[in-house]
Amino acid sequence: MDTPRVPRARATAPLGLSAELVLDASPNVVVAVDVRGRIVYAGPRVLDAFGWSPEELLGEPIERLVPLRLAERHSAHRAGYRLHQIPRPMGSGLELTARRRDGTEFPAEISLAPVEVPRGPLVFATIVDITTRTNLRQQLEAANEELRRHADELEQSGREMSLLAQMGELLESCQSLDEAYSVIARIADPLFAGDAGAVYALASSGTVAEVVAAWGSPPPARSVFQPIDCWALRRGRLHVVQEGDVGLRCPHVEEPVLTGLLCEPLTAQTETLGLLHVQVRGRVASKARAARLADRERLVKTLGEQLALALANIRLRATLREQSSRDSLTGLFNRRYMEESLDREIRRAAREGYGLGLLMADLDNFKQLNDAFGHAAGDEVLRRIGRFLGAAVRGEDVACRFGGEEFVVILPKASLADTHRRAEALREGIKAQQADEATGLYPAATMSVGVAAYPEHGTSAAELILAADSAMYLAKAKGRDRVVVASGSGGQPIDVSIATDMSTARDVSAEPRTREAVRWRADPSIPRRRQRRRPHHVQ
Repeated sequence: MDTPRVPRARATAPLGLSAELVLDASPNVVVAVDVRGRIVYAGPRVLDAFGWSPEELLGEPIERLVPLRLAERHSAHRAGYRLHQIPRPMGSGLELTARRRDGTEFPAEISLAPVEVPRGPLVFATIVDITTRTNLRQQLEAANEELRRHADELEQSGREMSLLAQMGELLESCQSLDEAYSVIARIADPLFAGDAGAVYALASSGTVAEVVAAWGSPPPARSVFQPIDCWALRRGRLHVVQEGDVGLRCPHVEEPVLTGLLCEPLTAQTETLGLLHVQVRGRVASKARAARLADRERLVKTLGEQLALALANIRLRATLREQSSRDSLTGLFNRRYMEESLDREIRRAAREGYGLGLLMADLDNFKQLNDAFGHAAGDEVLRRIGRFLGAAVRGEDVACRFGGEEFVVILPKASLADTHRRAEALREGIKAQQADEATGLYPAATMSVGVAAYPEHGTSAAELILAADSAMYLAKAKGRDRVVVASGSGGQPIDVSIATDMSTARDVSAEPRTREAVRWRADPSIPRRRQRRRPHHVQ
């Protein structure tokens, strides 16, 4: 059972100590001010904090400890406090400043406490020098700001790396330079946010640089300029211009230099392909301007190396692709490309329901030309025929060198009648073209043309080639320099041995005339007993 608690005796009996002794023991500065604002008490710590001794401050106005620029305002605040005297921090939420004897200032934290004494009301002020705390806070803020800046830089760097990686991946998948230029313009805009720039490609002659990709609002004004108008292309290295360096600005730049501009040559394998030009337009403080320009310089160098290598690879792939699909002598497409194109166009014609024409042409008496004038003359004639066919066909047509002196032209969306008319026009055009270029060195060449059409003469590439080839040999058997349309359907070969007598057949003895030979030319997979060697095979 709990015993009742006895009231505790008073534990704090008066000690008989004077107030000054207690105040003097405070580790902080303590001053007391009367209603007139005069200092009536100053603790011993006032000497260390302000440079005055307590005796020197007695009777002085409290504004002696306040910065001169704040003295008048402090008097007004003091008068207002007399109306509502309660214990509270002074200037809550404000940064207070105190003044030392030598006029220097320091941050302070001040607490006010009103006290009634026999001589009248006093206000005791406890003053704490917070210089160390303020310095630590400022250092902490500076450190946080530095961390934020580094975090922003890392975030920006990560974003740039991601965009560069995305651009590199897309450029590897580009099949043409036009696709690559489109990718560059799309990725460079967010990569150089707030800035403007362009990629210029040098012409093969090296005498002009033309814009192929641009970004910014607005993009650079000049779209074409001469390489001598760019310091970077002259020197073969990065050229940087800061604000104010008007004398070093490239002549091809028409805009004013805001923060800076950079020009980086795009060089790969010792060959200069173009120029990467960036105008740094974002306004930044003078202290941060150098850092901003250095960041852009690093990014331009990285992007320039990536673009130069990517564009060089695309050009190389395009060259190899061109060489693999073109005949080096005539400049026309080769037989492999013809076979791929014919199969593709037949599928498209079947899918969309339109016709397709095929011409098989062979130069007449080409062997006699080679024998009489040599292979150089034969090559020159083939080159002329190649130039003519390449210029005479439509954009969607496919003109190919089938082999030796034989040529094939694929005519998408052409009827049999249209194909026949085109064959006659090409046959006559070749003679007219040779008449215009006549040098008197070689005789004019003519050609025999066989015509076939989808679906009249077959529904596959092999059937159409067989029909056109048969018709072409019939044209030769009938006297050369003429056009013959294939007869029948299903790709059945024409037996040219019954088309003429032996004297006419003897004139075409250099050409295969049997069914077996004609079939083999259309489909080489068919076994053949004997293979005749033909001049000017396409590699």
